[in-house]
Amino acid sequence: MPKISTRHKQSCVILYSGGTDSTCTAALMAKKFSNIHLLTFYEDKKPSTSAINDNIHSLEKKFVNTKFIHKIISTTKLVKFISFHHFFSYLWKHNWLVLSTPGFTTLSWHVNAIVYCLDNNIKVVADGLTRELMHFPGHMDGVIKIFKMLYEEFGIQYINPVRTWDIPPDQQFIDRLIIDQHGYFFPSEDSEASMKKTTGQYLFRLGIMPNPNIKGSLLDHQMQYDCYPFVLYNIMVFWLYLNFKPYEYLCKKMEYLFKDKIEDMQILITEYVNKREQSKLYGLLTEY
Repeated sequence: MPKISTRHKQSCVILYSGGTDSTCTAALMAKKFSNIHLLTFYEDKKPSTSAINDNIHSLEKKFVNTKFIHKIISTTKLVKFISFHHFFSYLWKHNWLVLSTPGFTTLSWHVNAIVYCLDNNIKVVADGLTRELMHFPGHMDGVIKIFKMLYEEFGIQYINPVRTWDIPPDQQFIDRLIIDQHGYFFPSEDSEASMKKTTGQYLFRLGIMPNPNIKGSLLDHQMQYDCYPFVLYNIMVFWLYLNFKPYEYLCKKMEYLFKDKIEDMQILITEYVNKREQSKLYGLLTEY
């Protein structure tokens, strides 16, 4: 885990989906910070938070000296702006990458997190990024580096504490169904998980999760909310790019796209710092 400045150890922001990885990050940060601000984002329809709240209550019981502050934030207007601002110039320059909806959603989270930090004088932001779903822009090493640079422009450190942790093995649907109905895990899964450092294993040992790997289960789907539609994006990536070009080519193309998008966001955030309620970004962050 990157070294955190000792001057700002009181509060930390976490991009919190409510799933295993972000909950593990919350547990790790709870050992270093007295106030953990959990930001959960949604588009269009507000998610049910009962299962998310259950995880937060489990964290509160485990870390009694840490205060967890949960905020649910709409990104609908901002995602639309990121997607369609200067659309035709982006279409001309970046072609099919204008369909990178998951990345635009992730960028909206980071913009909200930066504004939240500026408003509350918080200097550290963390998330639960692992090395899964590496075809998503927000999971690519080069794009993450650009995000970190955006945070640094505003004096904020952005870290990924579980980025290099092991990834649990894929589960067959029938296996997950059995776990959903009976609440146990298979001996082979237990022994394999015990040899790896996964987020599920970490939470299982803390007593926060029922077994070392709930990913893909009904519980997993209930306790987190995915904001982004990615059907068109997956078609673009796997049919138009990775069918003909190496993964590294796609990553470079994404870096070029997000450098431009982040320049747009940097201008908006700077205007927000100077004008607050009179800024364009303030209106984009307001739900109504």
